[in-house]
Amino acid sequence: MNKKIEIVKKYFRLSDIASKNNHALEEIIDLFSEQAIIKNKNGKDFNKHSDIVKFFKNFFKRNQELKHICNVLIINNQYKAEWSVAGQKYDQSLFALHGFDYYKFDNDNKITFLQIKIV
Repeated sequence: MNKKIEIVKKYFRLSDIASKNNHALEEIIDLFSEQAIIKNKNGKDFNKHSDIVKFFKNFFKRNQELKHICNVLIINNQYKAEWSVAGQKYDQSLFALHGFDYYKFDNDNKITFLQIKIV
């Protein structure tokens, strides 16, 4: 299977356990290059590695449990994941979201760009 597709699927698998598993959180961070950029659903850009680390740590600190389902596609040489997630926050509130992620990779198969869009 395509290496980049496997990386995206790994990202979602790790996201399901990173709230309770610090090693999984570190593995997620390691999927990204030092020069990566994340554009989140609020239009905020994270373009420093330290900001990306903080983004993920805060995200998994807010969420107690997550379960993702994703479908990864290659369209015009670009990687796109359609996903849905059900979760429970630490305040016990439940949520469900559906969205799309758009990825770019460097030659070392590290994620250099992630755009998150919620529909």
